[in-house]
Amino acid sequence: MKIPPKPKRGKRSPFYWWRRWKSHQYLPVRKGLLARIQNGDFEYPKLFDWAKYELHYMQEELDNFVNEYQGNDPKEDMRYYDIQKRYMKRHNKLMEDAHNTELRHLEELAKALSKEFKVSKEKVKKIMEEFGGTTEGLYLYVDKNKYTI
Repeated sequence: MKIPPKPKRGKRSPFYWWRRWKSHQYLPVRKGLLARIQNGDFEYPKLFDWAKYELHYMQEELDNFVNEYQGNDPKEDMRYYDIQKRYMKRHNKLMEDAHNTELRHLEELAKALSKEFKVSKEKVKKIMEEFGGTTEGLYLYVDKNKYTI
C-alpha cells in the first residue's frame, strides 16, 4: 500500500480533529438512489486506510525520535510514549468513526433499496450478504429481480 505524505495543518473542525483529509461529500437524498450509489455514498469508507496511515506516521516519528535521542534508552523516555499516545488516540478515533460509518452505509443502503423497490428490508439484507459484485450491480440486480424476491 502506498502511503501518502502527511498533510500539512489546515482548517480543522473541532468536532472532527482526528481527520487529516477531506471527508466524502454525500449527495442529498432527493438526487435518487442510483445517483448516490454512483457518487460512492454507500462505498467502503476511506477512514480505515487513514487509520493505517496513522500507524505508519507514528512509526516514522518514533524512528526519528530514537535516532535523535541522546540518552540511554529512548523507550523509557516519556516523550516516546507521548508520541505513541497521540497517534494511537487518532488511530482509535478513526477506527471507531470508520466502523460507525460503514454500519450506517450498510443500513441506509438496505433501507433505501427496500423503499425504492418495495421489497422487505430483511430480504434485501440477505441478498446483500450473498451478493459478490459492486453496489451499482446490487442495485441493478434488485431492480431486475424485485418481483421474484
